[in-house]
Amino acid sequence: MQKWVRMCRRHFVDAICQKHTKQGETNMKLNKITAALCIAGVSATQLAYATNGDEMMAVGSQSTALGGSGVAHFIGAESTFSNPAMLGKSKGSEFTGGLVLFTPKVSNDGMFGTDTASKASTSYIPDVSYSSRISDNLTYGIAMAGIAGMGVDYTGANPATHIKAKSAMSILRVVPTIAYNTNEYGLGFSPVFQYGSLMLSYNNGGAVNAAETAETSTGFGYSLGGYFNATPALTLAASYQSQIAAKYGTQISKAGAGFGLMAGGFGTPFGDDLNQPAEMKAGVAYTMADSITLTADYKLIQWGSAAGYKDFNWKNQTVVAIGAKYAANGFWLGVGYNNANNPISEITPTIYKDSAINFFNNMFFPAVVTNSYTLGGGYTISNALSLEGAAVITPEVKTAVSAS
Repeated sequence: MQKWVRMCRRHFVDAICQKHTKQGETNMKLNKITAALCIAGVSATQLAYATNGDEMMAVGSQSTALGGSGVAHFIGAESTFSNPAMLGKSKGSEFTGGLVLFTPKVSNDGMFGTDTASKASTSYIPDVSYSSRISDNLTYGIAMAGIAGMGVDYTGANPATHIKAKSAMSILRVVPTIAYNTNEYGLGFSPVFQYGSLMLSYNNGGAVNAAETAETSTGFGYSLGGYFNATPALTLAASYQSQIAAKYGTQISKAGAGFGLMAGGFGTPFGDDLNQPAEMKAGVAYTMADSITLTADYKLIQWGSAAGYKDFNWKNQTVVAIGAKYAANGFWLGVGYNNANNPISEITPTIYKDSAINFFNNMFFPAVVTNSYTLGGGYTISNALSLEGAAVITPEVKTAVSAS
C-alpha cells in the first residue's frame, strides 16, 4: 500500500470583496433610537470573504482552484467536506494541512455619502485533514477546518456619519468519516461536531457590548454522500449536510434591544438562534485522456429554513461551481468559477423592525457575493510531499437597502 503524505500545503486566498452602499431616507419620528438606526442604515456594509452566504466556498487548494467543486472529484483527505463518500477513491494514507489568508477590502457610505473602510482586513483560517485506507473496501478519515465566518470593524468611524460597529463570527467543524467503496460506487458518512463564536458590538449613542465579549455555541449534525462510476471516465455523485443548531448566548437579542426591539419597545425582539443551514449537493466529474478533468457541482443551501437566518429574511441559495484541471507528471493546474445568488432578501419597510432587519443584515451579516473566479496549482516534490496553492478573485458588488 502506497503511503502519500502531503504535509506542507500552502493555501492562499485573496478575496476582493464588495463595496456595499446604502442610500435611503426615513420618515420615522427622529427620536434617539430611530435616528441611530437611520445613520446605521445608511452605513450599509459588505464583507463576504469569497463565501456562499457566510460559508466558505471550499476547503482545500484543489476544490478552491476548481471553483469550489468537488462533490464527484477526489481531491484528497479534505474531500470529506465536499462529499464523505469520495474518501473511497483514496489509495493509501494522506495528511494535508493548509492556511487560508483573506485580505478583503470593505467600505460603506455614511449618511452624507462619506466613505469609510472596515479595519477587519485580514483573517487566517486553518484546515487539517487525514485519511487512511483500512482495506480494499473501507477508508476512514478525520478533518478539521473553519467553514464559515464574517466580520466588520467600523470602531474607528466618525460617529457623526457612521455608527461605530464591530462584528466577528467564525465556525469550526471537526468531521470524522467512514467510507465504503466498490469498483462501481461508494458511500460515506460523517458525524459532524461544530464550534461557533459570535460577537456583536456597537455604539449608537449607547454602548452595546462595549467589552466586545464573544459567546460560543456547540452543536452536532451529520453528512452523508455517495458516488457512482458511470464509466471509467465519468463519476456522478451527491451529498447532504444536515442543519446544525446554534445559539450564541444573548448576542443577537441584546444587539436588537439597543435599537428598541424588546418587549414593550418598537417591535418583536430578535431571537438568538442562528443555525447553520442544511445543504444538498450534486456533482459530476469527467476525465479526458487521464490528464484533463472537468468538474461541475450544484448546491442548494437552505438559509430560508434555518432558525435565525429565516427570521432575518434570508432565502435559499443556489450555487453552481465549475472547474477544469490539467494534471501531468509532478504537477497540476486548475481554474474555476463559482456563481451564487444573493441569499439576503431586502424587506420593504412597513414597520420599524423591517428597517432594523435591513440594517442588521447589511452591517453585521452581509453575504452577497455572486461571482468568484479561481485558479491554483500544485507541485509534487517527492512521494511524501507536495505543495499546493489557490487564489480567489471576487469582483466588487454594490447593493442598496432601505431603512425608511
